[in-house]
Amino acid sequence: MSNSNHARHMMQLGDYKFSVSTAAFNKLKYDTQYRWKSLDAPTNKNSPLMQFIGVGEQTLDLEGTIFPQIVENGLKQLDYMRDEAAKGQPLTLGYVEESGKTNPSVGRVLGKWVISSISETRTLFFNDGIPREIQFAMRLSRYQAALKEPE
Repeated sequence: MSNSNHARHMMQLGDYKFSVSTAAFNKLKYDTQYRWKSLDAPTNKNSPLMQFIGVGEQTLDLEGTIFPQIVENGLKQLDYMRDEAAKGQPLTLGYVEESGKTNPSVGRVLGKWVISSISETRTLFFNDGIPREIQFAMRLSRYQAALKEPE
């Protein structure tokens, strides 16, 4: 087995780092919508003309499980995520694209994103009410700054 120089986190959103030692996600879903305008016009097949008007909303959904007993500050990880969301500002999203002996860790910045929602489900409780497992889901939406008015 070869030695590899792996990054210490999977992805970073603002100051929050997703990792095995904090909160690792096990599912990432990226969704992009494309906007088309339907134009009424006579055609040979009686269907409307379609005009592409741009890329629409882009979202990224993350799902994962935290095991509080083996993760540093396991019970507070969702609080840390919510602290980032409560900043009320777009956050830079980046991740490691390559990692290994011949290719050192290379980061990729995906731009600015906002946290649209965070949910958690706590299960498998100890007698004192502390969960053995915390499942989380987070939805991010790509941030687009307001367009400047033409001069």
